[in-house]
Parts: sequence; C-alpha cells; structure tokens
Amino acid sequence: MQRRLLPLLIFLFMTTLLALGLSTVNRMWTSTAGDPRASGDTLLIIPTGASSGGIARVLVEAGILESPRIFLWGVRVTGSGSELKAGRYLFARPSSPAMIMAKLKAGETEKVWLTLPEGLWLDETVSIIASTLELDSLRLAELVRQPERWPYPYLAGLENLEGFLLPDTYAFEYPADMETVVDHILANCDREISRLGSKKPSDWAFTIVEWITLASIIEAEAGVDDERPRIAAVYLNRLRKSMRLEADPTVMYALGRRRSRLYYKHLKIDSPYNTYRTKGLPPGPICSPGLKSIEAPLLANPDDPYLYFVASSGGRHEFSKTFDEHRRKIREIRGGQRGSAPTSP
Repeated sequence: MQRRLLPLLIFLFMTTLLALGLSTVNRMWTSTAGDPRASGDTLLIIPTGASSGGIARVLVEAGILESPRIFLWGVRVTGSGSELKAGRYLFARPSSPAMIMAKLKAGETEKVWLTLPEGLWLDETVSIIASTLELDSLRLAELVRQPERWPYPYLAGLENLEGFLLPDTYAFEYPADMETVVDHILANCDREISRLGSKKPSDWAFTIVEWITLASIIEAEAGVDDERPRIAAVYLNRLRKSMRLEADPTVMYALGRRRSRLYYKHLKIDSPYNTYRTKGLPPGPICSPGLKSIEAPLLANPDDPYLYFVASSGGRHEFSKTFDEHRRKIREIRGGQRGSAPTSP
C-alpha cells in the first residue's frame, strides 16, 4: 500500500513545489517592490539597437527595475527580445518587470516638445531645434541652407529656409530624425500658407516669398497684435507709391547682429536687405513670422492713409500721414535725442 502511495505523494509534492514556484515568479514579475526612497517618475532613454540585457542594465542603474533576472526571464519566455522599442520613456520608479516590458513592447514613448517663438533669425531657430532635440547643430545649419531638398516650388531659388520654419509648438519622437523634423515644420508652414491664402484680397499681387518677406518685417516691427494690420498697411502704401520701406529690422539683418539702437552710419550698409537704400522688398524674409504677422497684410485696410510710424511705449507706435508729422512725433517721443536713426519707416 505504502509503495503505491509513494508516487502519488511525490507527484503531489512536485506539483505543490511547481505551483509555489510559479506563484513566486508571478509575484516577482508583477511586483514593484523596491526602495521607497527611490519613488517618482523617471525619464529614461532606451538606445536604438540595445539588447534586452543592455536595456535591463539601464533600468537597474536608473532604479526603475530592482533586479534584471525576472525581467530577462520574462523576455526569453515570451520571445519579446526583438519587440522592445527604443525611445524616450517615462517610468514609475520602481516598476514591475511586467509593466516595463508591456510599455517597451507597445512603444509608449514620451514625445519631445519643441517650441519655436516668433521673430527668430534662422540660426537662432536652428540653435533651439538642435538643443531641444539633441541634434547636430552644424549639420542642421547645413540642412536648412538646402531649400531645394523640399517639394515646395516657392522655395526654389532661395538661399535658405529663413522665414519658413513656422513658429509653433511641435511634438517629436526621440531620437528625432533631422530631415523629418525640418520636413514636419515646413509641411505645417505650407498648410497655414494654403489656409490663409483663401483670405487674399482680389488685387493681391505678391508671391508667397514676397508675402512671407513682408510678414517677417511686420513681425520684427510689431509689439502688439492689434497694430499688425496697420503696420502692414503702412508698408503696402509705401510699396504702392514706390517709396523705400526704410524698415530698421532689415538693416539689423543686413548687419548680421541685433542692436538696441541703429545710427545713421548703419543705414549706409550696402546690402539688398537694407531697405533704406533699395526700393521694394528685400530678397527674402528676415525672420520667422508668426501666423498673426502672416495674416496682417491680408487684413490691412486699403483706405488706411498712413505712411510712417515711430515706436512710442508699451510696444505701440504712433502713425503719421506725412513726413513732417512723423518728424514732429519723433521729437515729441524722443525728446530731441540726436545720433540715433528714426524708427522705420
């Protein structure tokens, strides 16, 4: 009798051991046990091409995973090694091996947010993109000087993408591909140009490059949104009368550096961007205009009679119909200061 019970007892014993073992493994697989002092969410980069062992080491070093053994066991059992995706992840610390593997398999990455402000020069925009997305700034600077790479006919003949890297907030995966980033920003700009293009007045005669160039000057001049259409009207009036635009920001752009004040000597710089010397619009944009500046020429009142403006206070301007009126307002605002050039135009 005892001999017949022995195999049964052995079977029951082994079954119990197996059940206990599986239960223990399951608890370890789903457990978030760890040092409570190391709690909190952690951003972590999983490198492209990292092995499951390499990923486990990164997770342990960051305090997200207590031990690599159960995690690696789960990866092997489920055959998920090739399904773990690289990227920028937000993990709770600590996390269970099950939670970690599910997130890595699903590719639930945290996007990198890029905000481009209005009014930046191209190299300033490049600097923000490169630092935010951890891209090579020199390579990016070269890329934005190759406008022929993108399928937008209006970019043909331009030296660079100045004015067309539309100010906005963008979301990108990490690591970001440089060309994909520029393509995404340009596509956004093209969509907005098409959308706003439906508002063009019937007598609109500007090309897209001329439109964005004018918008960039408005962006550089305007301090408050409600004045943008009036500033646009001043420049449109001057263009109609074949007057020089005499826009100070175009001189700064020609000088290649921002200045708090321009002097008359600066107005003599020989450059197609110096609108004190050349008539018409400069050959291209001088900064990145925002949507309100791009829209401003479309909203300008054709009956607005002003030809001049001067900065007053709080980002606002005083507008004038004649040069004598303009000079009087300059004297009133600046108290008869000498040596500085009047605010354009």
